[in-house]
This record gives sequence, C-alpha cells and structure tokens, in this order.
Amino acid sequence: MATYTLNVRVDVSRLPELKEAGYHLCLARKVGNDYNVIWKGDKQFMMQNKFQWAQEYQVFASQRFQEGALVEAASNEQDIAYKQECTFDRHAIMQPPKSDPSGVDGSFKVLNDYETTNFAVATKVNGVFSVIYNTPSAIKGQIAFTPKNEVRVWFGLRSETNTMVTNITGNHIDVPFGALLEKSVYYTADGEWVLI
Repeated sequence: MATYTLNVRVDVSRLPELKEAGYHLCLARKVGNDYNVIWKGDKQFMMQNKFQWAQEYQVFASQRFQEGALVEAASNEQDIAYKQECTFDRHAIMQPPKSDPSGVDGSFKVLNDYETTNFAVATKVNGVFSVIYNTPSAIKGQIAFTPKNEVRVWFGLRSETNTMVTNITGNHIDVPFGALLEKSVYYTADGEWVLI
C-alpha cells in the first residue's frame, strides 16, 4: 500500500506570532467535493512538519453535523476499502465490509438499514485514525464516499482534530497529489502559502 507524504514548512520568522496567538496547523482531506472535518489540528507544529498516510479507511455512525463540534462515534467502527460496502443493520451495528459488485475504484458505501443517521469516515494520519468527513445531514438507504488525495492546509484558532467545519476560508492552500506520493508546501515570511 502506497504511503503519501505532505511536508509543511513554516518560515521561522512566523513561528513566534503563530504560537503566541494559539494557532493550530490544520489539515483537511477532501471527500467528494467537500472539506468538512479537521483531519489534523496540530498545536505542536514546528518549522518542519511531516504528515503521512495510506488509503486505509473506517466508517461508523456519528452524531449530527454541528459546526465547531467534535465528530463523535455513535456506533462501532469498521475498516473498509475501495469497492466494498458495510451495512449499518437494524440493530444499529456496523457490519464487516463485503465486496460491492457495483463498486467503483476510489469509493466505498454504507447501506443504512437503521433509522435516518449521520455517518463519518476516518483515515490514518501519522499512524492514528482521525475523521475526514461527517455527512452534513442524516441519511437513510445508501451512501457512497469518495475520498480524494487532496489536502487543504491552513492555520486556524480553536481548531482541534475531528472538529466539524462548514467553510474553510481565509488563507489556505489546496494540495492535490494526483499520481505523486510526496508534496511540500511552505508558509512564507509574508504569510502566504506556496507549493515547493
């Protein structure tokens, strides 16, 4: 399984101001067309920061979407891979994944046989699972998730890992990986994000 690496370099002249103000170095992963959960909110960032991951995913039922709240699991988690599906059964248990005969590469599904429910997707970053997506509304029936290897990077206040966000505005950079396994970005002395 391929490992992806994102290097984030922060100009040393910016560190005192960012640290004093209490900023977190934040990452979000795109799912479908959305970034809606802080995948990593790192208060312990330094001048050189490295984030690594592979295409390893989990799905689970979650609490309703609420801006600024942390994603909380409401069910057991199940590992899932592309072209698989998990059933959330009528007893509110996430069943182990099965092959999805109609599945497409790059996505996986949850079949909800329970009540209308929100669902979340998690993936590892630096060896620890954290959430990359929470459905904005509760769902009955089937939902497909399509995680993209595209990461948004920014500095945020009160931005803990697993926080739900509706709109990441302000100064950020989107980093699409495509076929590449490693990319690097730099936060300049002028406070701008650039790919390097």
